[in-house]
Parts: sequence; structure tokens; C-alpha cells
Amino acid sequence: MCLGGEPVAFEPRIVAFLCTWCSYTGADTAGIARLKSPANLRAIRVPCSGRVSPELVMRAFDQGADGVLVLGCHIGECHYDTGNHRTAKRLPLLRELMGFVGLEPDRLHLDWVSASEGERYSRIATEFVDRVRTLGPVHWRLPKEQQVEINRQLMANRTDTPFELNDCASKTDAIRTKARELLSSGQVDCVIGYEVGPRGKTRPAFIYDAEDVDRLVWNPDCVYNLTTYLDVKLRPPKLKELKPVAIVVKPCDSRALNVQLAESQFSREHVHVIGVTCEGVRNQKGNLRGRCEQCGHPNPVIYDTLVGAPVKSHPVPENPALLEIETLSPPERMEYWLSQFDRCIRCYACRQGCPVCTCPTCLYERDDSLWVGLGVGMNEKRTFHLGRAYHIAGRCVGCNECERVCPMDIPISLLNMKLAQEIEKSFGHVAGLEPVLSPVVTVLSGEYKEG
Repeated sequence: MCLGGEPVAFEPRIVAFLCTWCSYTGADTAGIARLKSPANLRAIRVPCSGRVSPELVMRAFDQGADGVLVLGCHIGECHYDTGNHRTAKRLPLLRELMGFVGLEPDRLHLDWVSASEGERYSRIATEFVDRVRTLGPVHWRLPKEQQVEINRQLMANRTDTPFELNDCASKTDAIRTKARELLSSGQVDCVIGYEVGPRGKTRPAFIYDAEDVDRLVWNPDCVYNLTTYLDVKLRPPKLKELKPVAIVVKPCDSRALNVQLAESQFSREHVHVIGVTCEGVRNQKGNLRGRCEQCGHPNPVIYDTLVGAPVKSHPVPENPALLEIETLSPPERMEYWLSQFDRCIRCYACRQGCPVCTCPTCLYERDDSLWVGLGVGMNEKRTFHLGRAYHIAGRCVGCNECERVCPMDIPISLLNMKLAQEIEKSFGHVAGLEPVLSPVVTVLSGEYKEG
């Protein structure tokens, strides 16, 4: 576009979330002092920088923002004590996720401005706008006529690992023996395990009578994470007396159990855990599932009864698909992920199958949600997947149930895996090894340096 023969320079649209107590007042101070501030910055006043969720940031990009600036109180000066602690942990993770899907991390900036620092506000805002101006506009949408080959190339490079059948008969006998003992003695009301259905497929089983324990099995097709059913059994509506249950768990399931316990979803004394050592489960082709190749914890981390001899752990190889995506340029990454998100039909199977998605009403399934609509447009689908990955950051145990149940075969687990790597690198935290909360929702510890 030209005006009088001269090209019009790109001017970015910037959304700034400003803490009402400090940075918003700092912006006022800059105005009173008549300090220069960018005219293309739109300030949104928030109670605390800790209220700036990833949905707000992604919503801003969806609505046409080229950059998002978040300014809060200095660490130690938050009017809500630790609100900005959460911001300091959350937004760096969101920047990593943005970079992984091809959106330049420099489009999101976090900083601290007090009420008296008008000059600091003016400088930070001006420098950020200049930086985004050099990046150019956001290209969020993938043209329909564009043929995407990256996904095909990545899938072509994947190899399957043959599955080695281990001793399932003895494990089945041990599970049945323990289940019969627990039900006969009245220690539990129900045993949640696996059975083979009428079509020959292994499925979840709920055993209430000791005479039915012979339905229980253990085999390489025990892929379900049964901890998703604990919420139903241990928090049933209109039931005053809570009855203990027993559950059969694989090692990854046991880590999900620890996450649920850390978040007080139920009490430990209400669950008898039958932990089964595991060398992996198989996929539909009969080969070892990809999640099992990436598992470095073959033994349950929490159990009351252990079934099977302990399995020696081995070094976990880096995920080849994750490595290959990280070698792509930002435009190629965005092209890849937009092609994946475009196939989503918003069926919410990933949320339903996830053992740590425990909100009674999901933010993304509310028809009155201000963050993301219920439609199947690219904006809604992109925000849903990125927001959901961020919600379970530090809580995802890598069971990959979300990806297994996805009818469109979207590689959702790669988003979760990327965030898990960043959290382990930043905080030394691996979800589910201990019943502790995700560091993303806790306060800062040790010395924190701003900047």
C-alpha cells in the first residue's frame, strides 16, 4: 500500500495487560509527565498480572494483535502477595509453547513497572513496539489452497518397535487373587481393572462381586488409564458415605494418581492401588506404543499391592518427532501445527480421556465462555489446543491418552511433551513422581532476578 508514492510502514497492533495497582498507574505517571508512549498500544487494566491467563494472551493474538505486553508489580511488591509469582512462572512457559508452534516468542513480553516508574513504562513500551515492528504482522491462518507436506514427511520417518510379550498369565492370576481378597473381606466396594469384551478387545471393567473377579485380565492391550474413573467413583453425586475402591494401575497411571492426590481430588485411604510393573503396551499394529518407548519409569511409583517383578529402567531416547519439529523454521512450524489444528472437530475426547483434566465444567465447553467459542473455526481450535496443553503443564504424566482417543490422529502429546521438558529444565519437576503440586501454580523459591 502506498500513500503519495511512498510505502506505508507496518505499524503493529499491541495489547498491553497492565496491573491496576502498579503498571497501570505507571502508565498514568508517564502520561502526566508527558513522556512519549506508543499510540498503537491498547492498554487493558487487570486486577493483577497473575490474572493474565494463556487464554487471554492467545485471545489477543486471535483478535488481531501482533504483540502482547504484560506488566505487573515488581516481585515482592504484589498487592496480592504472590500473584506476580505465578506470572513469572507461567509466561516464560507460554513463550516456549508459542515458539514450538511457530509464533515468535518475542511477540510476548513480561516486565515489571511500579506506580512511580513512568519513564520505565515509556521505555519498555516503546522498545517492545519497535521489536514487534521488525517481526512484521502475525500470519496465523493457513491458506486453504496450500498443500501441507510436513506432516506426511514426519510420519514417514517414524519407525515401529516390535512388542515383546511378557508374562501376563501370572500377573492376571495375582490381580484376580488380590481382587477376590479385597471384595470378600469388604475392604473395597469395587475393583477397577481390565477385561476382554465380547469383540475380543480389552476394556475397563468394574467388579463389585468376588464371584466376578475371573473377568479381570492383564495383557499388552491394557492401554486405558483407569484413573480417569476415580473421579466418578470417589465423588459420586448425592452419596454421603464414601466407599473405598481398588484400582489396577500401570506405572504411568500411578503417576497420574499422584497428581490427583496432590490436588486433593480424593483421600489416599479411599483407594487401594494394585500397581503392575510394565514393559509397555502395544498399538493397533501390534508394536510397542510410542509413549512406552519414551517412558523411563517402568515401575509404579505408588501402590499398596505390587504385581510383577520390578523392571529395570533405561535411558529415555529423545522423541524423534519432537526433535524434527524443532529443526523447522518458525513458518514451517506454524504451517505444520495449523494443518493439525485444522483437522480438529472439537469432540473433546482428549479432555475426557485425560486423567488430570478434572474440572467439573471445562472452560472450553462452556457456552458462556469469554475466552474461546464453541465453534470449529481455526481461532477456536488453535486456542483450545494451546490453552489445554498449558493447563496441564507440570501435571501431564505422558500417558498419551489424549492422543490415543483422538479420532483425527492429531499429535497432541508433542505439545504436552515440549512443556514437560521445559518444566523439568526450569524447575526440576517431573509430574507424578511424588504427590506434589505443579511448580507452575506455586510461588517462587530462592532468588529471582528481574529482567
